Amino acid sequence: MSEPMKKSPNRSLLLLLGVVAWLYLTSFVPPNVPIFQGDSSPIFLHEAVRMLHGQTIYKDFSELILPGTQFVFWGLFKLFGVRAWTANAMFILLGTCLAWSGVSIARHVLEGRLVYLPSVLFLGFAFATERDPTHHWYSTLAVMAALVAVIPERSAWRLMVAGALCGLATLFTQTRGPAAILGIALFLLWERHQKKESWRHLMKAQVSLWLPFLVMILVAIAYLIERAGFQQLFLCTVTFPFKYFRLWYWNTPQVYLSEVPALSWPLQLPAVGMWLSMHVLIPLVYLLFLARWWRVAKSHPTEPWDRPMLLTLVGLCLFLSQATSLSWLRLCSVSLPALIVLTWLVRSPGRVLEFFRRLLWGAGAAAMIAHPVIAQTDWHAYLDTPTGREVFLDPDVYEKFRWVGEHTRPGDYFYQASDCNLYYLLDLRNPTRLAFITASGYTGAHEVQDVVAGLETSQVRYVLWSVWLDLPYPGRPQQFDAARLSPIREYLHTRYHLVRNFGDPDYEQVWERNP
Repeated sequence: MSEPMKKSPNRSLLLLLGVVAWLYLTSFVPPNVPIFQGDSSPIFLHEAVRMLHGQTIYKDFSELILPGTQFVFWGLFKLFGVRAWTANAMFILLGTCLAWSGVSIARHVLEGRLVYLPSVLFLGFAFATERDPTHHWYSTLAVMAALVAVIPERSAWRLMVAGALCGLATLFTQTRGPAAILGIALFLLWERHQKKESWRHLMKAQVSLWLPFLVMILVAIAYLIERAGFQQLFLCTVTFPFKYFRLWYWNTPQVYLSEVPALSWPLQLPAVGMWLSMHVLIPLVYLLFLARWWRVAKSHPTEPWDRPMLLTLVGLCLFLSQATSLSWLRLCSVSLPALIVLTWLVRSPGRVLEFFRRLLWGAGAAAMIAHPVIAQTDWHAYLDTPTGREVFLDPDVYEKFRWVGEHTRPGDYFYQASDCNLYYLLDLRNPTRLAFITASGYTGAHEVQDVVAGLETSQVRYVLWSVWLDLPYPGRPQQFDAARLSPIREYLHTRYHLVRNFGDPDYEQVWERNP
């Protein structure tokens, strides 16, 4: 392969501006109204608000991941105040930076227009399907920046930068940083064998990589211990993930291939095709590359195997770190290295590969067009909230937010049992330590008692309860513990009465405290 294609400042600038405009149209209704989005990011937004009000993470409320995401939102709140558009703005920034990192890496393994294909596929197939600026995207961005640093060459200072960035990724997602640095370390071992370098050279490279990684993590842990205490930090971030994380369905291997897109008919078939192709291709491309390298590397010694090998080893480690709980969001968040390797595998001339490249370009372009068109033309309704105006694309979600907003005031205590997306926009306070509860071992018996105590102590007027806390999800009875939440149910039935149902069927209920 020839040298990486020369960078064009004008082309790169146009690309970034185009990505920003595209992400803006998927996240805002012009001129500046944010579209309600996110599944898990409302957890971190609300926890950042709790920190803004003086509470300490792990000490005053529970969280199982390290607090990089919360501190990002906390810093934005300190600068701009608590605003409805914060999550949408960060979604645009994350997508733009991830697309840039994809192009920057692809320049070293691909040529011509193919440099842009992985980022197009990533944005259209993965990123825009999960409009949720959660910790997975932040940690992925740090890992991709580490790859940007080391893919041209593995000098000491580049390895130090990569190690520090993997440490930063760990502060957002505990597993992602260690998985990425393990992949780089394995690559250094492979590279040493290929180049017949000395063990001394390998050890220097490994020290350059691992030292800043450990320093980054130890400094952050020392700060968190000083703030929350070692026992509470260890309980939340180590003991809980090891003992209880797998006891909830969404954190088990069964979640793989379970989230089939549910869209109207014109969109159903392409959406399912995109969903299925991502599930199949991401683990498969790494195996295909390794098989190709094993089969033809000796007969093609001049082929630059090192850079796609680096992406393969890091990407495979990222994939395996999520393999026991590979939900759609987690799969999408580790997909970018696989999409670059996929494009590398189909770059060669030939009628079949040319057809496959055209198919990828067409699918990526169609997805890129569809996302903003759907966001801008779908049903929508506006709601003025304490944090700013928001537009909703789901009638049931809009009605829930409208009703709760009309029956509460900013600063009120309110309890949303199975989710936490109401707190942030409506400026409501959670009276418990938990962001949400489940009818499984993921929620401990002592945590159930803490919820009852919080409801009683704060005299919470309204509780939003989900029917899925009373019934098992279809086909998942093994994850349902009917007696787990009995103390809360008994408390509701003796202290509260039902006043409102939401959804069709009635899957959420509002209970109001008795006079």
